[in-house]
Amino acid sequence: MMRICAQNSPKIPGFPDALPKTHRSPPKFTGETLYRLLSHLRRCSSSPSSLLQFHAKLLKSRFSNNPFLLTGLAHAYLFFKDVAPAMKILFNFPQRAPAFLWNETIKAFSRNGLFTESIHLFCLMVARGVWPNEFTFTFVLPACAGARRVDEGRRVHEAIERLGMESNLYVATALIDMYGKCGQIDTAREVFDRLPHRGTAAFNAMISGYALCGKYDGAMSTFEQMQESGLQYDEMTVASLLRACCSVGALQRGRWIHEHLIRNRFDTNMHLGSSLINMYARCGSIHESRRVFNEMRKRDLISWTAIICGCGMHGLAKDAEFLFKQMVKSGIQPDGISFVGILSGFSHKGMVDEGEKYFKQMTEEYSIEPALEHCGCMVDLLGRAGKLEDAENFIKTMRVKPDAGVWGGLLNACKIYTNVDMGERLLDEILKVDPDNAGWYVLMSNIYAASKHWNGVAKMRRLMRDREILKPPGWSSIEVGGKIHSFISFDKSHPMAEKIFTFLKGLEERMRADGYVAGTKCVLVNLSEEEKEDMLCGHSERLAIAFGILSTMEGEVLRVMKNLRICVDCHTAMKFISIIAKRKIIVRDAKRFHHFEDGICSCGDYW
Repeated sequence: MMRICAQNSPKIPGFPDALPKTHRSPPKFTGETLYRLLSHLRRCSSSPSSLLQFHAKLLKSRFSNNPFLLTGLAHAYLFFKDVAPAMKILFNFPQRAPAFLWNETIKAFSRNGLFTESIHLFCLMVARGVWPNEFTFTFVLPACAGARRVDEGRRVHEAIERLGMESNLYVATALIDMYGKCGQIDTAREVFDRLPHRGTAAFNAMISGYALCGKYDGAMSTFEQMQESGLQYDEMTVASLLRACCSVGALQRGRWIHEHLIRNRFDTNMHLGSSLINMYARCGSIHESRRVFNEMRKRDLISWTAIICGCGMHGLAKDAEFLFKQMVKSGIQPDGISFVGILSGFSHKGMVDEGEKYFKQMTEEYSIEPALEHCGCMVDLLGRAGKLEDAENFIKTMRVKPDAGVWGGLLNACKIYTNVDMGERLLDEILKVDPDNAGWYVLMSNIYAASKHWNGVAKMRRLMRDREILKPPGWSSIEVGGKIHSFISFDKSHPMAEKIFTFLKGLEERMRADGYVAGTKCVLVNLSEEEKEDMLCGHSERLAIAFGILSTMEGEVLRVMKNLRICVDCHTAMKFISIIAKRKIIVRDAKRFHHFEDGICSCGDYW
């Protein structure tokens, strides 16, 4: 069997190649006075001020270097998240500090989001000759996961192997979780498969890893394996499965999970309720999302935010605003994510005045510092409303440094309004921070193509070729009979490909008879109009819709998930198809949901 850890993984500063061979325990103690001090320390641990007073008295006593008192004192500081004095005790310990104290400090850093510091402290622990134990690894591996530092995680894995702890269930579970969160799902699976015995936590870590990596089938098959082994699933299992459903829009499987919870009288608490709200919203059924929310006996900030964001992504800006006001009225203070939800809703509807009002309210009334997500919403809101210069000035006055996503929001607005000059200027800024993302080159190509600037399109193609940048394929998926069917443009690998393309050809003829005119501006190559029309007909979302019509009952709602923004021509085509097929079609693209019914889209052609 192949080794999981890379043999030539990079060195970590302070991380020795060999583990310590000895570890000296602190000496035992006796004495009535010392016991009284320990009891006094436990009483003082109830408040930071009492702890400081005790520390001051201890420094003046003959027990100032007692390892038990110092360890207890440092642990109490860490309980109050006061890391600095705990670190001082650790580094000035009279003897070699015990593993317990190192572990607690590593854990404190990790749980406070100081992931790099936690990793470096682990390296220092080993370098100072303190033998790590299973608790050490279960504290440092989450830090590697939080920092997305898979190289450090591999070095920790090597140390685990040297100590023969890879089969330890707690350590292996932390390893699976770390690799899954770092996107190394195949390595996580190897660790999982090598476990002689697996508990619920190990299955949860594996399912969560698949969900985070967008591997829906892997998450579901692991869950089935978990059930076959006789283990009981828990809240974390369900939340991960629902997240996996969100990644591909598996509404039918999401409903099955919800029904399974009800049948088994599983306690649907606020956390699970929020997961269900999010699942239904992201899988295209906002009315079921609202129903779950309305049925919740108790609601917290997370559940309110889930429904506000759900309404926002479906373009229901007024509903999102109403819910926001209800949340505030109920006594729950909004946070930054709540404002992202409502601002994105305003952006999808072009409600500039409302967006500016709430952005001001966020900063002035709630003292929430605008993050990149909020600024991105405002740039998108202003840009798509045609206020390109206002959006550019907003970026220039931002307190946080704009990233490629913020600049890209304005670049997309340049595509809508065919502003080549501003687009070229923005692209220069974007490529300074994100030069390897094919999406920006393609977006600029769209702007050039829309203005029939074919030399510009050729220039973008050359840049991509010279920099070896590949455009990720556009794909669309649809759930039929509980199974996800995925398509790429001009995909002929599906078993029903011949029927799909024949059906699309007939559908296009009917669309033309009803007044459809192909929007060939979407095609980024200089071809004849007929050739461009043929290219548009093979877009992945049309293949998915055609398959859905052919494979489902008459009148059934079709829900399609797409990894890119829907193009103008496909948006127009969907409106015609909704009339001809007499179907409601819901499309989730990279930005929002579009609900097509009776020839009308919920976005009002504003996206």
